[in-house]
Formats: sequence, C-alpha cells, structure tokens
Amino acid sequence: MVAEGQDEAGQMLRSMHTMQQGLRELVLSVRAGVGPVSLASAEIATANNDLSARTESQASALQQTAASMEELGGTVQHNADSAREGNLLATEASAMAARGGEVVQQVVATMREIDESSTQIADIIGVIDGIAFQTNILALNAAVEAA
Repeated sequence: MVAEGQDEAGQMLRSMHTMQQGLRELVLSVRAGVGPVSLASAEIATANNDLSARTESQASALQQTAASMEELGGTVQHNADSAREGNLLATEASAMAARGGEVVQQVVATMREIDESSTQIADIIGVIDGIAFQTNILALNAAVEAA
C-alpha cells in the first residue's frame, strides 16, 4: 500500500514504506550471506573431523612401530590437537552462523510487526480523514443555514 496524499501523513507513510523496502532488502541480503557461511563452516568441521581421525590413526601406528620415533609421534599428536582445536573453532563458527540465522529471523519478525503497525497507522489516518471530511460538510451546512 502506497500513500497517495501530499500532506505530512502521506509523506510519512511513503517514507516508512521506502524504509521498509530498504530494510527488507537488507534482511534478504543478510539471509543470503548466512547460508553459504553456515555451509562452509559445516564442510570445514567435517573436513577437520576427518583430518583429526586420520592424524590420530597415524600417531597410533607410529608409536607401535618404534620407540625411537617417539618425537615424531609427539609431533603428530600435536597436529591432532591442532586439528581438534580447528574443529572446535569450526564448530563454534557454525554455531555463530546458526545464531546469525536466528537474528535474521528476529529481524524478519520485527519487519512484519513494522508492516502491521504501518497498516494500522494508515487505517487510523483514513478514519481521521473521514472525520475531517464529515466535519467540513457539517461546517458547510451550518454556514449555509446561517446565511
């Protein structure tokens, strides 16, 4: 609904409509950006899980092969720890992306509430315009009767 009046109320409604459109585009843009980040975070977490499992398997085999390779086993264990830490970070990034999605949903809900409020304001302005029109008619009738 676009206000057609040239008065302040009409200008305000048009401005609110323009703002609402801009916010809606912003929300859609943010929502489009959250999906790929969430997907990439999930892929990183999966790859880190795989890397961690392979690294731990390698460390175990090296420790069984020779005691003299203990230093190398320690290095591999360090790699496994780093992979776990990377996995933890990727999991946290995924959780943050999910929270970002929730925030976007809250913004969308807020936009819906703003839209509903705008509609209510427009309805109230319509009632006020109707009352003003009827008041003008009554004043005109009174003026005609007085004359």
